[in-house]
Amino acid sequence: MKLTVQTLTLRLHTPFRIAHGTSTERQNVLVRLGEGLGEGALPPYYGHALREVVAYVQGLDADALLATDPPPLTHLLDDLPPGPAPARAAVDIALHDHWARRLGQPLYRLWGLDPHRMPPSARTLGIPEHPAELQRTLAPLTDPPLLKLKLGTGDPARDLALVRRVRAETTAPLCVDANGAWSLREAAALIPKLAEHEPVFIEQPIPAEEADAWHLLRRLLPRGMPPLIADESARTADDVILLAGAADGVNVKLSKAGGLAEARRMITLARALDMKVLLGCMIESSVGLTAAAHLAPLADFLDLDGTLFLADDPFDGLTFDNGRITLPDRPGHGAIPRRSS
Repeated sequence: MKLTVQTLTLRLHTPFRIAHGTSTERQNVLVRLGEGLGEGALPPYYGHALREVVAYVQGLDADALLATDPPPLTHLLDDLPPGPAPARAAVDIALHDHWARRLGQPLYRLWGLDPHRMPPSARTLGIPEHPAELQRTLAPLTDPPLLKLKLGTGDPARDLALVRRVRAETTAPLCVDANGAWSLREAAALIPKLAEHEPVFIEQPIPAEEADAWHLLRRLLPRGMPPLIADESARTADDVILLAGAADGVNVKLSKAGGLAEARRMITLARALDMKVLLGCMIESSVGLTAAAHLAPLADFLDLDGTLFLADDPFDGLTFDNGRITLPDRPGHGAIPRRSS
C-alpha cells in the first residue's frame, strides 16, 4: 500500500494533569506514505474526531502524491485539500520524510539548518495533586536547563503557591503554562505576582477564544513583565498576525499548525514581527517529535519532551540528555519503528 492510516494508541507511564484535564493515554494517527512516516496528535481539548482525521487521509490520491521521484514537495503540500490540522500534519510529515529519504538526506540538511544550534528542551511538570508528588517528580531532574510547570488548578492562589513550592525545591530556570485557565482579570492580577519568581516566560494565560483580550491584557499589565507566549490562541499564521503587539511569542506545534510547512511559515512570520518562537509538542511518539526537532535551530525555546511521558514509545528517533536533543543520523526525519526484542 502506498498510503495507509492507523490509530496510534500511546499509554502514559503516569497520569498527566493540565488545565484541560487528566490523561492516561492518547490516541494519535500514524500515516505511511511511500517511504515516509507521519504522525498527527489528537489531544481531546482541540475537538478533532479520529474518524474525520482517518477519512481525510483515506480520501487522498496516493498515486498523485508519489507520481514524481522525488515529489515536488511545495506544490503538493499547497494543493492538499482543507481538513483537520492533525490529518494534514500527519500527511505533511510523511511526505517530508518520503521526500528527504528519496534524496538521501536528513530534513535539517535539506533546509540548511545546524542541529548543533538548537536550544535545550524544557522538561514539563504536570499539575501535581499534592506536594509529595511534586517532590518525586523533581527529585531525578538534576540541573535541568528549563522546567515548564503546568498551572490552571482552578484557583489562581493555588497556582501561585505551586510556583513558590517549585522555587523552594529548585533554582532551575522555570517557565509556566496555564493552558488558558485564567480569566482576563485573574491573569492581570496574577502575572505581576508570578513575575517576582522570574519565570522565563508565561504561556497561554487566558482562554484561546479571547484573542482580542490579549491586547487588553497587554494594556493592563505593567512594564517589565516576563514574555507572554500564545499557544492555543496561535494555531495558524493568521493568528500570529492578530497577536502581534500583544503576545511576545508563539508556541508552534506541528499537529496544531498542520505540519512542517505551515510551522515554518509561522516561524518566519513570527520572526518578521519580532516575536519569540517556542517549538512545542503534544503527547506524541518519536515520529512527531523527531520531525519537529528538525526545526529546532529556528526556535528560541523548545518543549519537545512529549515522548518522555510514554510508557512505551513504538519508534526510535530523537534522544534526550538532560534537555539536549540529538537527532538520528538517518535520511528523512529519522524516526523508524522500534525493533521488537
